[in-house]
Amino acid sequence: MSGTPPERPHSHQKGLITNHWNDLPTGYIPSPTSSTPRSTSRNSSTLAVGSTINRIASASPLRQSNGATDGCQPSQSRHDGDGPGGSATDDEAKPLDVLLPTLYNLPSTLSRNEHTMLQTRINKSLLPGKGDGGVTAPQRLWIRGLLHGFVVEGTIDGKAAKEEIVAFMRRESGVAGWASSVRKLVESVVEQSAG
Repeated sequence: MSGTPPERPHSHQKGLITNHWNDLPTGYIPSPTSSTPRSTSRNSSTLAVGSTINRIASASPLRQSNGATDGCQPSQSRHDGDGPGGSATDDEAKPLDVLLPTLYNLPSTLSRNEHTMLQTRINKSLLPGKGDGGVTAPQRLWIRGLLHGFVVEGTIDGKAAKEEIVAFMRRESGVAGWASSVRKLVESVVEQSAG
């Protein structure tokens, strides 16, 4: 056995790697003045002329609301409408204390314990007298419209409802606890064949 340790690896620059551990050759670093499309798009913080990004519009409900319910004007909401895809007016949509039990009674793939836990979490946030979840009136209107379309009218399928709920959680703060529970219940509903 020889007494000399193995040679340490060398950097692309002169010296040992310990001296230049984070250095890259200049060809690997795009310069801000480079005219390549990759570096200009990476370094640019402006949009092209005429292009706009409207994230709220893409994630907002599909229909406009024409009235107020629960003391909330539609203009008070950060988005328009009371729920995606629903065709009922605010007066025709059933209240949450009717819609939620209807959702709970649909056939589900969840275990009884998990179903009960999700139901309790949702009720504490959305139903008056069960708890204070800090849910705003526009948020109640939105979930009411979604559930009406999913449970009563059948105009919203499970996949669309899930996508709408996920978009809702992204744009609203403080709703993840109960909204993710609604999403999980909606996903677990067993679709019944019309045959």
